[in-house]
Amino acid sequence: MSVIFAILIAAALLGLNAWLYVANKNTPVPEGCENLKPDCNGCGITDCTLRRKQEEH
Repeated sequence: MSVIFAILIAAALLGLNAWLYVANKNTPVPEGCENLKPDCNGCGITDCTLRRKQEEH
């Protein structure tokens, strides 16, 4: 009986995860957040991948 409860809980969690993923994808981007770029001028992390990508362009 405990195996059935475990399977039901796992299925419920997977279903909730899938529903939240779809709901997040369908949510519109807030105004002003469409083209966010990282501001790396004040960051001291030199091996950051975002900084390398920005320096390549």
